[in-house]
Amino acid sequence: MAYFSQRPDEFKPEHETRSAYVERMELLFEAHDVDDGKKVPVLLSSVGAATYGLLRNLVQPDKPKDKTFAQVVTILRDYYEPKPLVIAERFRYRKCVQKSGQTATEYAAELRQLAAKCDFGDRLDEALRDGFVSGVSSEACQRKLLSEDRLTFARAVELAVNMETAHRDAQQLRTGDDVTAVHKCKWCWPAAIQGNF
Repeated sequence: MAYFSQRPDEFKPEHETRSAYVERMELLFEAHDVDDGKKVPVLLSSVGAATYGLLRNLVQPDKPKDKTFAQVVTILRDYYEPKPLVIAERFRYRKCVQKSGQTATEYAAELRQLAAKCDFGDRLDEALRDGFVSGVSSEACQRKLLSEDRLTFARAVELAVNMETAHRDAQQLRTGDDVTAVHKCKWCWPAAIQGNF
């Protein structure tokens, strides 16, 4: 019998995806050695009133407690994360461009998130690379990426980050915002005679 020092959090779809919640519950089950027969009762008593009510409606005339853990997870997945239309997801992916103020790393993360629903399969790296190169906002960076032979997505992001860093550092050096800047002392002859230099 597993003992929980505190009750697991309830599922709040406005704050967490269904898959993330299920992953956390599975980790909890593993950490507390919860038997397969106890997973459904623990899950159902943890999801919260709103989700439990929804489950009751979705499995009518059955009861949620009569389902297996895998069945409950599938029912929640189908409701909260219906299978996306691949063509619509790819359309969103291809329309994604780097936003003003968005770093190359942030843009790469956004592309990865969008690509997760695009079913690119074994061409994922190629699709990410192409999307990144075509959507990067810096023309100089885009030219550099287009000139690279056998460019991978990881290498494209690395080059873009390096170019961003170099650009930012060069701007700081030109504007004098660098902390290593040398301040010149003005020496005035009359002040030096009076000892005020």
